[in-house]
Amino acid sequence: MMKILIPLTLLSLNCFAYDKVPYNRAVHYGEWIDIDGDCQDVRAELLIKESENNGVAPTFIKREDGKNCTVKTGKWIDYYTDIIYTNAKDIQIDHIISLKQHYEAIGSTLTHKQRVEYANKPTHIVIANSNLNMSKGAKDLSEFITRVPQQNKCKYIRDVKRISDANNIPLDNSDNEIINQNPACFKASNQ
Repeated sequence: MMKILIPLTLLSLNCFAYDKVPYNRAVHYGEWIDIDGDCQDVRAELLIKESENNGVAPTFIKREDGKNCTVKTGKWIDYYTDIIYTNAKDIQIDHIISLKQHYEAIGSTLTHKQRVEYANKPTHIVIANSNLNMSKGAKDLSEFITRVPQQNKCKYIRDVKRISDANNIPLDNSDNEIINQNPACFKASNQ
């Protein structure tokens, strides 16, 4: 009878599926991309659009080649608090459903290209105060809803549901409970 010897190190290897790889924003979703090749990435495009929608033409930090790629000033309204900001350094772009939540729910099964497309989709992102966005981090709806002022809670709940439904992102029980406890948010008068 022949014995097969397997080195102990092989037996102790922690083999895991791709979806068990810990979330890493830079690795799994990359940076903001420049969709139309004009040097303005998705962040800049959103800042330009929202500032113009608020009646103010944004200003830019000019590059050496004269291109306006980085937004400097404008007029932006924080999605969560309705506070107005005029300096682009004071705001960040927030994913309504965090990229970590997306990755853990479904993103780990997608290709890198699909994850980058999700992360850069304008209907998934909003303008938020830098400090508030940093405090939100990867928190989901149920963890962050208490920080959202009452007048914007329904908007936030609806947008989480809209993005979840449109992208087949399963929500956890606590998020679904928040949605189910707020049916008034989905009535036409509250939209």
